[in-house]
Amino acid sequence: TMPSTMPSVMPSVISSAIPSRVPSLIPSVIPSGVPSVIPSNTPSDTHSSSPTITNAPSSSPITSVELQRRQEMAAAAVAVSGSASIDDTTTPQHKALEWLLLDDDLQLNASSPSFEQRYSMSTFYFATTNNGQNTWINCGADSSTSSCSSESERFLSSSSECDWFGITCNGNGEITKIDIRENGLTGSLPMFIKELVSLSSSLEVLRFSKNALSSTIPTEIGQLSNLQSLFLNNNNLVGTIPTSPENLSKLTTFSVGNNGMDGTIPSGIFHPTL
Repeated sequence: TMPSTMPSVMPSVISSAIPSRVPSLIPSVIPSGVPSVIPSNTPSDTHSSSPTITNAPSSSPITSVELQRRQEMAAAAVAVSGSASIDDTTTPQHKALEWLLLDDDLQLNASSPSFEQRYSMSTFYFATTNNGQNTWINCGADSSTSSCSSESERFLSSSSECDWFGITCNGNGEITKIDIRENGLTGSLPMFIKELVSLSSSLEVLRFSKNALSSTIPTEIGQLSNLQSLFLNNNNLVGTIPTSPENLSKLTTFSVGNNGMDGTIPSGIFHPTL
């Protein structure tokens, strides 16, 4: 183990009870004005109570170009998910940002046209696999535990997210359909609803039938303004159906049977297209 030689002026917003592969995702030479994963390098009077643990000697310093890339990507992720989700090292959002920053072979930046939806789909993967600890039946990130007919379809692979399993994009490379049924998805819908909403300008079909998704249907589902088909049947959903789907004027299919929900379907959902 190696104690940090650069104590922080305040606890890092990405400090974690578990060891990190790097001292910080984004060591910054200036404090950030945005709550994010950007700690400060200004020394403090006290040492960190938890030294950083690394498996290898520190690598060479991050270049100013790489530092700017990481800062801008963190800010873009905050814009989608909120600072609380990004700052918390245990969330799918933080794991997705970490993957994009450090492990994604594409090495996108915040201005890359596909950054936002690649971040959103990476968050979706981590949210439905307990941060990668569980496995999908088909095309999960780990090839040793999940089969896939083509490696380009595997989630978190270096191919375009449009090629990932169950994802369909339009001619502009925007996600229009997410169809991942009977694939061992776990977790709760609220864990990744903000990221789905970020796709609302193009997303038309959501199909998560016959998985093990839990919790209630979040009210934010009503923000998927272009949604035409929503399949949530045969999961572990509970509670009542919110009234927000009444806002989905293009919705033609709404399937929520075989869950543990109660109450009635709000009458406003039955508009002329449904």
